[in-house]
Amino acid sequence: MKLLDTMVLVSAMNPANKYHKTGMMYLKELRTSESIRVPTSTMVEFDLVMRNNGYTESEMSDTWNALASFIEQKLAATTISAHVTASEMRAKGLTYFDSLLTALAKEMHATVITRDDEISKYVDTEWE
Repeated sequence: MKLLDTMVLVSAMNPANKYHKTGMMYLKELRTSESIRVPTSTMVEFDLVMRNNGYTESEMSDTWNALASFIEQKLAATTISAHVTASEMRAKGLTYFDSLLTALAKEMHATVITRDDEISKYVDTEWE
């Protein structure tokens, strides 16, 4: 099992991002793979990233509509037990969203698709 980090969505949705091709590759893989999921916390974080980067509500809606066919059936809910674990991980220095993703990955025995070195201290990661 693999879980997508927010940076995959950020990279894929921004053609100017230097990791755009890699982000798009992972979105294409998401479409065809049964083993990749998008955590609900990743969705919330991506929404906040768009908002903080000045996307209009219309642009955000268009982005979510474009992603719907990729993501809708591939969501992984962040569980209560993952929230408990995440709280413990934040006490060790992980950021809020990194802790949620990492805790869920631990719970699901999943690899996280990310370039984030902090996450890689706790779970297996990959980035091509």
